[in-house]
Amino acid sequence: MRRCFVSCLLFLFPFCLGSAAHASPPPPVSVSLVKEDVWADRTVREESRGVEITLTFGDECVVIHEDSLSFPEGRLVARDVSPDQLYLVRDLRPMVRRKGYDSLYSHGGFQLAVVKDPAGLTRVKRVSLRPVTGSVVVLERSKVQRLEPNPKVERLLRMLDSAHYEQCLSALAEDQPTRYACSDGELDAKNKIKRLFLELGLETEVMAFKNVCGRTCQKVGGYNVIGIKRGSLRPNEYYLVGAHYDSTSGMPCRMAPGANDNASGTAGVMELARLFSRVETEASLIFVAFSGEEYNQLGSRKYVRRLLNSGLDEKLKAFVVLDMISYYKRNYGIIVEGSNGTTAQKAMVARLARLGRTYTDLAVETTYDYYGSDHEPFLDRGMAGALLIETDWDRYDYYHTRRDKMVYQDIPYAMEALKLAAALLAEGGIIFPADR
Repeated sequence: MRRCFVSCLLFLFPFCLGSAAHASPPPPVSVSLVKEDVWADRTVREESRGVEITLTFGDECVVIHEDSLSFPEGRLVARDVSPDQLYLVRDLRPMVRRKGYDSLYSHGGFQLAVVKDPAGLTRVKRVSLRPVTGSVVVLERSKVQRLEPNPKVERLLRMLDSAHYEQCLSALAEDQPTRYACSDGELDAKNKIKRLFLELGLETEVMAFKNVCGRTCQKVGGYNVIGIKRGSLRPNEYYLVGAHYDSTSGMPCRMAPGANDNASGTAGVMELARLFSRVETEASLIFVAFSGEEYNQLGSRKYVRRLLNSGLDEKLKAFVVLDMISYYKRNYGIIVEGSNGTTAQKAMVARLARLGRTYTDLAVETTYDYYGSDHEPFLDRGMAGALLIETDWDRYDYYHTRRDKMVYQDIPYAMEALKLAAALLAEGGIIFPADR
């Protein structure tokens, strides 16, 4: 399925219409940053003649314009930039390895950057880039109206246990040095998750698959840990929450604690499993801990293939993937990253935005440009759901390093993110004892 920045293509630069029509390079431009609510003022826009492109990132707009234009309402970011070198970049490498471009602005994992060798950067693994050719909403700040909360859902959310979440996070990120997919640490983590699922009374399975380890570490196999809670009224309808439990760093065989990436998400799956094991549900719930995400979503791709082969994909009503949900620096928010490939997929992004506004204190931003985590194979196959990821993940200094530790995680923030995932699962139907 094609993935692209698609929200609102308004204009094209003349130089993008065909290289043959332009023998000389395009004139340089400037880049300014303006608050979205200011830029939404029609008077400001009409007075800003010479604007070529506007990129919206949440509550901020990056405006690409003629050098002669000034913005008293905003801040100049760069001047004398060659417009044909402007790209939107997504870089999943550790911060110290993010090279090959000059970043002008970043938000929520998206960067506006000057790229002088795009062909070379395209060949770099874990980097995605697209030329800036027109105005687009990259990340949209949700403005959906907050609805009246469902008392049943609110009651369930009050049952979330931050102490248990922190205990699971510590067991994965502090009690063992690594969970790298090609190390014995992966086996230790797999056994911890499996043991919890069994204790909770879930139908528990370990799905084994061939790992891609090369010459590193112990060359262990890959394992997805799956727990299922059967629904009492609609057992053939499924809601799924998943997260990858493998970790990586510069020396992953020995030290990759991966507290934020992604013990935070896996501990979330474990806490949600505990929560929903305490209540009866109308529909069935699936809890999955994937391995091999750091190897191009190997575990989730294997699992999705199984769903397709069994026909279970057609019974999956919704899914959510948790990846990096325990850190914020500036933006107390969450990104809902889904697809608009089908009507159901687009509706699910809106549904999650509504749930976030209704049941959490997080600023919710949405995007249809999905990339680089375990939601990718689900969305590629047309299933409705999304990734939930902290807005400030690209500001986390210890991403994919040995210092991604518990001390830098914010437990209350993580619990807000879990409320959103729990609310989605709860819409599948909760039956408390008093309801019977």
